[in-house]
Amino acid sequence: MFLMAIVMTAGIAISLQYNASKNMVVAHILSSMNLLSAHMRDSVHSLENDAKQTVTLLTELIDTDLSDTRIEDKTSLLSAFLRERPELYSLYIGDKQENFFQIVNLDSAKDIRQRMGAQTDDRWAAVDISGIGEQRLRRTYYYSDTLRLNHQKTENSHFFPTKRPWFVASEQNHIDKTQPYLFQHLQISGQTYAKRIRNTEQVVGLDILLSSLSDQLTLSSSTFLNGQEQAVLFNQNGNILASNKTLYDSDKTTPIQSLQDYLGTSPNHLIDLANDPKAQQPILIEKRDRQQYYVFVTAIGNDILNRQYLAMLLPKDLLFQHATEEALHSALFSALVMVVLLPIIWLFSAPIVRPIRQLQRETEKIKQRQFDDVTFTDSHIKEIWQLSNAFVAMSQDIKQHEASQKEFMEALIRLIATAIDNKSAHTGGHCYRVPELGLMLSEALEQTQEGPYKDFAFANDNERLEFRIAAWLHDCGKITMPEHIMDKGSKLECLYNRIHEIRTRFEVLWRDAEIAYLHAVHMEKQNPAAALKVWQERQNALQEQFAFIAKANLGSEFMSEADQQKVREIGTQTWTRHFSDRLGLSPAEETMRTTQAQTVDLNHEETAQQGITESLLSDKPEHIIPRFKEMTFDPLLGIKMAIPEHQYNQGEIYNLTIQKGTLTKEDRFKINEHIISTITMLENLPFPPELSRVPHYASTHHERMDGQGYPRKLNAEQLSIPDRVLMIADVFEALTASDRPYKTANPISVAIDIMYKMCLEGHLDLQMFRFFLTSKTYLKYTQKFLPDSQIDDIDIEPYLENKQREDK
Repeated sequence: MFLMAIVMTAGIAISLQYNASKNMVVAHILSSMNLLSAHMRDSVHSLENDAKQTVTLLTELIDTDLSDTRIEDKTSLLSAFLRERPELYSLYIGDKQENFFQIVNLDSAKDIRQRMGAQTDDRWAAVDISGIGEQRLRRTYYYSDTLRLNHQKTENSHFFPTKRPWFVASEQNHIDKTQPYLFQHLQISGQTYAKRIRNTEQVVGLDILLSSLSDQLTLSSSTFLNGQEQAVLFNQNGNILASNKTLYDSDKTTPIQSLQDYLGTSPNHLIDLANDPKAQQPILIEKRDRQQYYVFVTAIGNDILNRQYLAMLLPKDLLFQHATEEALHSALFSALVMVVLLPIIWLFSAPIVRPIRQLQRETEKIKQRQFDDVTFTDSHIKEIWQLSNAFVAMSQDIKQHEASQKEFMEALIRLIATAIDNKSAHTGGHCYRVPELGLMLSEALEQTQEGPYKDFAFANDNERLEFRIAAWLHDCGKITMPEHIMDKGSKLECLYNRIHEIRTRFEVLWRDAEIAYLHAVHMEKQNPAAALKVWQERQNALQEQFAFIAKANLGSEFMSEADQQKVREIGTQTWTRHFSDRLGLSPAEETMRTTQAQTVDLNHEETAQQGITESLLSDKPEHIIPRFKEMTFDPLLGIKMAIPEHQYNQGEIYNLTIQKGTLTKEDRFKINEHIISTITMLENLPFPPELSRVPHYASTHHERMDGQGYPRKLNAEQLSIPDRVLMIADVFEALTASDRPYKTANPISVAIDIMYKMCLEGHLDLQMFRFFLTSKTYLKYTQKFLPDSQIDDIDIEPYLENKQREDK
């Protein structure tokens, strides 16, 4: 965090510095261009003033004709004026008689000596032209710096001063400056400043080479941007007089003479800009090469008609490139300082970061609920020290809170299991005893050091808790089971045992037999002895039939097909009902009867006089209880149970002909449905990850090793060791329980024998069953929960010997 904060802060600062430095450099360069432009303007203006002052001073000094003056004297005079002004090219005098005398400053330009034919040690060249016609000669004298004549040459000349523009335009009271023109002797461009000497026919002239102006511009700008800017001197007509660089056309060979050709546009707006003192400069223009330039332009001279203009052009790209380089150097330096400071920052942040990282590791321990492993992290920083203390205290508080929550949760689970046990006096302590037996067996599995289970152990206390909770909740779905199904001890039992209704019908038949006897003796005058015999035989038959029906109602023995047929035959006997069975019904019964009457003819008129003949035993439409809602299961639950068509079938013959036990298939499904309720209830609970298998463990105790169990039809490969432990515990508790209404309690020898047969049938895990015996877990359980009357002697060796034979 420190590093990121510093880096971000430094990055922002460097970025701001970069932009500020860039803008500062740009402003500085533009300001420097403005100053340079003014300096160059002053330089050109100073050169022009020097030229004018020289001409004026010379005309004032000369008041006689110099035609007869010696060459040496004229050379000395004129060279004195040029010596102090080396940028001036030449000074000369011409008259009406076509006499012309000129002193040339050989140092005024780099190529003058070559053009004048001078030697290296020549400093001055004196040109004297005189004569008429073919006798007109040009004599050139070459002098050293001390005016020693080095050599001379003579040649014919056709130069006539009176025909030159500077002579023609000269005046006595005004210095005339010519437009740039080609000097006849040198064939190079320049300008001339000329003035007529007072009261004479002589004219003094002074030449300035345009190349000298260019050199002056180059010299002035040489220290700025490495000479990348362009300085251009031009006149009112847009003609380029001088430049610090030779400006070429697009062919790179032809020099450009016109500013319009150079810029690609008319220079008039530059001239207007220079003449306007309030104009904002520089301005941005685009040349014909599509490049953008910043331009400063300034006017030189007071005569607005003869003004010259100096323009400074700087490429925009070059300006920002230079500014960017300057700003980048500054930013890089700042970045370098920051990099140097980073290790120092890291060093100073370590006392903060190190304990925070340690606290992070302690937090991971709390996250993993390793509360006892949380340690105090010492630190000189007060806030971290306080935070570490808070972490330790928090971990202990969370530990205590979690322990109390676990206690509360297990107490609540036990409360639910106890409530289920207390719901029916006939289920007793099943939900309490199964977890106890399951835990006994799982502890024995973990403690064994040999055999197939020597490597079995729960990974941690959370897995043990997971198994324990699943054992306690294995029958939590029974809370939704109707009591008359859970407690059904006879075939005809609903909310009460309907054998009493049937016994009443037998009583009716008994009375009918007695009435028939009396009617035969007193009304029909039959033989009393014969009638009595019939009556007694009928009563004996009824007693026998009721005893048979009552025995069938118990369901304690397997019912054969012949016994089932006998029930049906007994049930075909009839009796007469004289009271309506539609009176005194509850709203629910009335609604069901009305619904059934729409499909079955039950609306016949019943009167006391007419009477209704009914069978002794019957399966009536009202005995069918339909499902009040459709049963569908989430495919993710994997439930594979066949669902009967009806909720219940309370038909009398249907129930009395149950082959085994007291439950119909509807009753059996309703009992088995408790496991579906268990799954649904537990799957909807937000168990933490360490308890995620509770719904699975709690719902597998009715599965079979052969895959024929319910609700998912899991096979041996899909059943884990905890699953098999609960299967053993559930069956053994059920076989030895003494509080079941539908069976008597079995001694442990019988229970174990039954379980062995269940193992052979593929119901239970035979290997787990044998460990149940060899580990003496069954004895530990029976001694704690069963009365002594059920604890008999048992020899487990036969069950183990069979194992040896099976192994062989």
